[in-house]
Amino acid sequence: MESNPLQNSDEARSELAVADQARQRLAAGLRLPTSLLPALAAAVTIQVGTAAYGIAAQTVAGLAVALAGVAVFLGTAAITLHQFRRMNGVRVDGLGSQILLGTGTIATSAYVGALGVATWAAFESHSWLVAAAAVIGGVGYAFATLRWWHAYRRDPAAHAGGASPQVLAALAVLACVGLVALVVAG
Repeated sequence: MESNPLQNSDEARSELAVADQARQRLAAGLRLPTSLLPALAAAVTIQVGTAAYGIAAQTVAGLAVALAGVAVFLGTAAITLHQFRRMNGVRVDGLGSQILLGTGTIATSAYVGALGVATWAAFESHSWLVAAAAVIGGVGYAFATLRWWHAYRRDPAAHAGGASPQVLAALAVLACVGLVALVVAG
């Protein structure tokens, strides 16, 4: 008995269309925890402010403050990711890297710009500017999160991919090397 390739092709297209509609329905039904954006903005603000202080202080205590800021950020990221998974019952590729680790262009730009200004301000002893830059960076980071989330919900297939573990590890190594270089050069 021969199968009709045209019929199999139509069946495959139909099944793919049904799967695509199911993915769209799932993405449309996902919700972010209500505390995600303010918590993320606050965590980034704290992390940028403490990093700027720690880099400018160039002491063991300054390093401890900077590391405490990283711990606040990572703790907030872990809690909000857990809340998302508990609330929706699914994992979304890209959520961790694009939103919580800021590998998206806007989030990275907001973070790096804020850290640069805050660090310069800390070296110049302008604490009000450190605080302002940190807050602007946190708000920009939260805005990037919201923007990515809306784009993901419109087209989950195009926005679901996150950075690979290798890319994230390379970025972490570069960040550590940069921090060491700043402390040593200062």
